[in-house]
Amino acid sequence: MDASLEIVKVKRQLRRMRVGLIAAAVLTGAVLAGNGEAVAQGGGKATFDEIEVQRINVVEPDGKPRMVLSNKDRSPGAVVNGVDLGNAGTRPGMTFYNGEGDEAGGLGTDNGVNGGKPWAVGQLSFDQYKQDQTLVLRYMEQGGVRGVGLAVDDRPETPLPESFEEYRKIEQMPPGPERDQAMAAYRKKYPSPQRVFIGKNPDKSSAVTLADGKGAPRIVMRVDQDGNPRIQFLNAAGKVTRTIKG
Repeated sequence: MDASLEIVKVKRQLRRMRVGLIAAAVLTGAVLAGNGEAVAQGGGKATFDEIEVQRINVVEPDGKPRMVLSNKDRSPGAVVNGVDLGNAGTRPGMTFYNGEGDEAGGLGTDNGVNGGKPWAVGQLSFDQYKQDQTLVLRYMEQGGVRGVGLAVDDRPETPLPESFEEYRKIEQMPPGPERDQAMAAYRKKYPSPQRVFIGKNPDKSSAVTLADGKGAPRIVMRVDQDGNPRIQFLNAAGKVTRTIKG
């Protein structure tokens, strides 16, 4: 065989080998066969028709969390100012974080059976800065009794981590009058009154309730299950001072 033809054949074989190596490198960059983890080569995109995971973390380039989507067991705890406030492994759904890495609300749903009676809950909430939820859209059911609505809550100015240690100590006290008194004092020191409720009550009436800064309802607009409307005005002690019926 002519030597020049032999050189051409060798070049072709080398070219095929080079193409094969490039293809293998691309495939390895897309799928890491060792642990089954799919990644994008060079930090780009990876496209899937379906993905099954227990948790997804969305983070900023510096690693700060912005959103976590998880099942119950792998759900994160509430973290504010770097302080873990608990609840890890209890809240399936989506958790939101602000630009400082603090929890800022979430979306979740769960259900179960308690004492032979089914219960269910679904909630979308947004937290006050450095505090707990202040805007809540919630559905709750227990043994066939249901309530659903939008609530607006006041929260203390004190950052949540500063009061958390007090709360945890009270929760660890044995049940009884002393614990009840300590919890009442805590809630008075760090009030979180509900100011607005719009929704359906367990008695199947629809209502709009407006409360004062202490959480006492002052105006209640209600339509009962049979369609009877009324507006009630209440004083700070909860006594109805005026009623307007439709």
